[in-house]
Amino acid sequence: MITRDRDEGATTVSKPDRRALIARAAVAVLAERGPRGFTHRAVDQATGLGAGAVNYHAPDRATLLSLALEEVFRRDMAVAAAHFALDRWDLDAVVDAIVGFVTDMCSDDHRARVIARHHLLGEGLVRPEIKAVFDRQLAAFVALIVDKMTEAGYPATTASAELFAMSVDGLLTRQVVVGLEPLPPEELPRIAALIARRW
Repeated sequence: MITRDRDEGATTVSKPDRRALIARAAVAVLAERGPRGFTHRAVDQATGLGAGAVNYHAPDRATLLSLALEEVFRRDMAVAAAHFALDRWDLDAVVDAIVGFVTDMCSDDHRARVIARHHLLGEGLVRPEIKAVFDRQLAAFVALIVDKMTEAGYPATTASAELFAMSVDGLLTRQVVVGLEPLPPEELPRIAALIARRW
């Protein structure tokens, strides 16, 4: 529950909700300002909780980055699980799933997480603890794809699922991070079909 303090104008949030609010704010700040603008003060302002509120849950930058990363991966996996829960793993179904997932992730509801994730990936190059979380996330996504392929009656291997995951992530990166403009919507099924035909 969120309320506003009459005297100070700061937002107060019940303790169970505060961590989630800080995590969402951390993602938003990272997406909007990048690593250089990712400070406790900026996240404090984004939460509306008042100066110093973030320090309780994230006393240092590494913890704050980890909160952002947890939020990104938790929500991204939920979107992926929804799109790749297929009754059959054939070309049309997989193309539709890829296009749906990429389109959904590029929407206003999710796009900031895609940007934040790429900033976090850069942090992982110099922070082993962040890289380890990325490795676990890739393994979780690969396991999800193996499970979904198997449920849909398609024989899956870890190697093929990993290639699939990296291909889909590459398309998502192209739409949000690379190039002056994203590819037009009509191009997505063509690229998705190239990815899907590998199986």
